[in-house]
Amino acid sequence: MKRDNIKSRKDTTYEDYLASRVMAVFAGVMVILAGLTYLWNAYDVGSTFFAAIRATNILIWVSAAGVIGGALWTASDIKSDRLKKAPVLNGVMATVFSLALLGSLLLIKYNYIISKRVLYVALPVAAILHLVYCSYQREFFSLCVTHVSVILAVWLAARHTGRMATVAVIIAIIICGAAVLLFLSAKKNGGYVSVGRLKIKLYDNKNIASRTVFAVYGVTALLVAAAYFLAAPYAYYILYALAAFLVIEAVYFTVKLI
Repeated sequence: MKRDNIKSRKDTTYEDYLASRVMAVFAGVMVILAGLTYLWNAYDVGSTFFAAIRATNILIWVSAAGVIGGALWTASDIKSDRLKKAPVLNGVMATVFSLALLGSLLLIKYNYIISKRVLYVALPVAAILHLVYCSYQREFFSLCVTHVSVILAVWLAARHTGRMATVAVIIAIIICGAAVLLFLSAKKNGGYVSVGRLKIKLYDNKNIASRTVFAVYGVTALLVAAAYFLAAPYAYYILYALAAFLVIEAVYFTVKLI
């Protein structure tokens, strides 16, 4: 009985840690988006346009310094073995937030109008993927990563023609093929894929049938190809079907958590 209580307390502490980390990521994304919104508004006003450019350049250097500082912090955590028991605010989090800010600012410097459309989607999606990573079975996270990328490719194929659509579709089909190969590799190692000394867990359920993975990614690749050849408006219908599939999977894995 006492051993069960100790295990229960450890599980509760870990769940609290994950909840705090998820909240920190969502709060960080909201702060970054709020700051970028003020920056975008400054670009839209003639009297503050040049000040916005200067602010962007300064923030780029500050966020680049944050990336370097976060990397050094992470290296220190690894060296002293603090990484496994580090608090929510640690070197990894500092590096990730600095990278997100740096990438956002560089995109704004390139084209602040396009950056609005990209970042208002990309940053919340990244926060949601982090939530999935912390809360759901690893196979659902793997599925989300691949299919979010595929949905983006289908959206590009629906919106554009020519080289951009072709490259997007080829990348999406490569992602589907790579996902199957990674699954087959992980199946031999208990759900893990090794990259040097780093082990990446792709799925928790060791009873996943290979034919299921082949079917999911095979059908997905066929839908991507169909979206390319049929183009709009049929490509949008395929995009909605892929999005609906993700929603259905989200409901399925949420029910498994209960």
